[in-house]
Amino acid sequence: MAARDSLFCPHTGSLLQFDAARGVARCPLSGWEKSLAEMSGEKVVSRTDIHEYRRRFNLDPLVKQVSREEEVLQQQGRTRATVDDECPKCKHPFMEYYTRQLRSADEGQTIFYECPNCRFKYQQNS
Repeated sequence: MAARDSLFCPHTGSLLQFDAARGVARCPLSGWEKSLAEMSGEKVVSRTDIHEYRRRFNLDPLVKQVSREEEVLQQQGRTRATVDDECPKCKHPFMEYYTRQLRSADEGQTIFYECPNCRFKYQQNS
């Protein structure tokens, strides 16, 4: 039996509550008791890491890690999403774009396009 198993009731699986005055660990559901003297000398070690802590408490990291693909795009100067449409002005093979909700929520978003080569800009309402 592992040391951590001694912290739980063998009948209900509930975490035992310690009553130092009576010298027992007691299950709140079944009433099963175990003497604290039986548990002396047991060592319970719990380990976690920051990833487990963030997952458990649904926390976002303060500094977001950049994926290798995003890093390559940033080095190439491509930080926005791109579409394989030719620039109408300089014929560059792709355009960067982003979207914004400028009108009411029941209407489509406005798409803003920008050429990374000549910085030509235009927008399209969808």
